[in-house]
Amino acid sequence: MKRIMSLAITVLLSVCMMAAGNKRQTVIFDVDIHCQGCITKIEKNIAFERGVKDLVCDLDAKTVTVTYDPSKTDIRRLKAAFAKINKPAKVHGEPAEVEHPDKQESLDAQTGASQQVDRE
Repeated sequence: MKRIMSLAITVLLSVCMMAAGNKRQTVIFDVDIHCQGCITKIEKNIAFERGVKDLVCDLDAKTVTVTYDPSKTDIRRLKAAFAKINKPAKVHGEPAEVEHPDKQESLDAQTGASQQVDRE
Protein backbone atom coordinates (compact mmCIF):
# COMPACT_ATOMS: atom_id res chain seq x y z
CA MET A 1 0.00 0.00 0.00
CA LYS A 2 2.83 2.38 0.84
CA ARG A 3 4.46 1.65 -2.52
CA ILE A 4 1.29 2.45 -4.40
CA MET A 5 0.83 5.68 -2.47
CA SER A 6 4.44 6.79 -3.00
CA LEU A 7 4.19 5.91 -6.71
CA ALA A 8 0.99 7.96 -7.03
CA ILE A 9 2.60 10.94 -5.30
CA THR A 10 5.68 10.68 -7.54
CA VAL A 11 3.54 10.59 -10.68
CA LEU A 12 1.45 13.52 -9.47
CA LEU A 13 4.53 15.62 -8.71
CA SER A 14 6.05 14.76 -12.09
CA VAL A 15 2.89 15.84 -13.91
CA CYS A 16 2.75 19.10 -11.94
CA MET A 17 6.39 19.89 -12.69
CA MET A 18 5.92 19.18 -16.41
CA ALA A 19 2.84 21.41 -16.52
CA ALA A 20 4.68 24.22 -14.77
CA GLY A 21 7.62 23.95 -17.19
CA ASN A 22 5.42 24.39 -20.28
CA LYS A 23 4.26 27.92 -19.49
CA ARG A 24 5.66 29.55 -22.60
CA GLN A 25 4.10 31.98 -25.01
CA THR A 26 5.08 32.93 -28.53
CA VAL A 27 4.67 36.32 -30.16
CA ILE A 28 5.57 37.50 -33.66
CA PHE A 29 6.89 41.03 -33.99
CA ASP A 30 7.10 43.13 -37.16
CA VAL A 31 10.55 44.70 -37.05
CA ASP A 32 12.39 46.86 -39.60
CA ILE A 33 15.18 44.43 -40.45
CA HIS A 34 16.89 44.76 -43.80
CA CYS A 35 20.21 42.91 -43.55
CA GLN A 36 22.12 40.21 -41.73
CA GLY A 37 23.62 42.88 -39.48
CA CYS A 38 20.15 43.70 -38.14
CA ILE A 39 19.52 40.02 -37.43
CA THR A 40 22.86 39.68 -35.63
CA LYS A 41 22.10 42.76 -33.52
CA ILE A 42 18.70 41.34 -32.53
CA GLU A 43 20.09 37.87 -31.79
CA LYS A 44 22.92 39.24 -29.65
CA ASN A 45 20.57 41.40 -27.57
CA ILE A 46 16.99 40.14 -27.50
CA ALA A 47 17.94 36.48 -27.07
CA PHE A 48 19.51 37.34 -23.71
CA GLU A 49 16.57 39.33 -22.34
CA ARG A 50 15.15 37.82 -19.17
CA GLY A 51 12.54 35.15 -19.96
CA VAL A 52 13.33 34.73 -23.67
CA LYS A 53 13.53 31.04 -24.50
CA ASP A 54 13.75 31.06 -28.30
CA LEU A 55 14.21 33.64 -31.05
CA VAL A 56 13.77 33.26 -34.82
CA CYS A 57 14.38 36.08 -37.29
CA ASP A 58 12.88 36.06 -40.80
CA LEU A 59 14.59 38.62 -43.02
CA ASP A 60 12.18 38.17 -45.96
CA ALA A 61 9.05 38.62 -43.84
CA LYS A 62 10.75 41.22 -41.60
CA THR A 63 9.50 39.41 -38.51
CA VAL A 64 11.00 38.15 -35.28
CA THR A 65 9.31 35.27 -33.47
CA VAL A 66 10.00 35.24 -29.74
CA THR A 67 9.09 32.42 -27.37
CA TYR A 68 9.18 33.59 -23.77
CA ASP A 69 8.25 32.73 -20.21
CA PRO A 70 5.36 35.04 -19.24
CA SER A 71 6.28 34.81 -15.56
CA LYS A 72 9.57 36.57 -16.34
CA THR A 73 8.71 39.02 -19.12
CA ASP A 74 5.84 40.31 -21.24
CA ILE A 75 5.20 41.90 -24.63
CA ARG A 76 5.66 45.43 -23.27
CA ARG A 77 9.12 44.59 -21.95
CA LEU A 78 10.07 42.83 -25.17
CA LYS A 79 9.00 45.88 -27.20
CA ALA A 80 11.12 48.04 -24.90
CA ALA A 81 14.10 45.75 -25.50
CA PHE A 82 13.70 46.16 -29.26
CA ALA A 83 13.40 49.94 -28.89
CA LYS A 84 16.57 49.96 -26.77
CA ILE A 85 18.56 48.63 -29.77
CA ASN A 86 16.82 51.08 -32.15
CA LYS A 87 14.62 48.42 -33.72
CA PRO A 88 11.05 49.38 -32.78
CA ALA A 89 8.72 46.37 -32.88
CA LYS A 90 4.98 45.94 -33.09
CA VAL A 91 3.01 42.76 -32.67
CA HIS A 92 2.39 41.17 -36.07
CA GLY A 93 -1.11 42.03 -37.28
CA GLU A 94 -1.52 44.82 -34.74
CA PRO A 95 -2.60 48.08 -36.39
CA ALA A 96 -0.10 50.91 -36.40
CA GLU A 97 -0.64 53.52 -33.74
CA VAL A 98 -2.52 56.48 -35.16
CA GLU A 99 -2.67 59.79 -33.37
CA HIS A 100 -6.14 61.22 -32.99
CA PRO A 101 -6.53 64.83 -34.16
CA ASP A 102 -8.12 65.66 -30.79
CA LYS A 103 -4.99 64.43 -29.03
CA GLN A 104 -2.79 66.59 -31.25
CA GLU A 105 -4.96 69.67 -30.64
CA SER A 106 -4.75 69.05 -26.90
CA LEU A 107 -0.98 68.69 -27.14
CA ASP A 108 -0.74 71.87 -29.23
CA ALA A 109 -2.82 73.75 -26.67
CA GLN A 110 -0.54 72.58 -23.86
CA THR A 111 2.64 73.52 -25.68
CA GLY A 112 1.29 76.73 -27.18
CA ALA A 113 1.87 75.48 -30.71
CA SER A 114 -0.61 76.21 -33.45
CA GLN A 115 -1.11 74.37 -36.67
CA GLN A 116 -2.64 75.70 -39.88
CA VAL A 117 -4.95 73.18 -41.53
CA ASP A 118 -6.74 73.83 -44.82
CA ARG A 119 -10.21 72.34 -44.70
CA GLU A 120 -12.21 72.19 -47.89
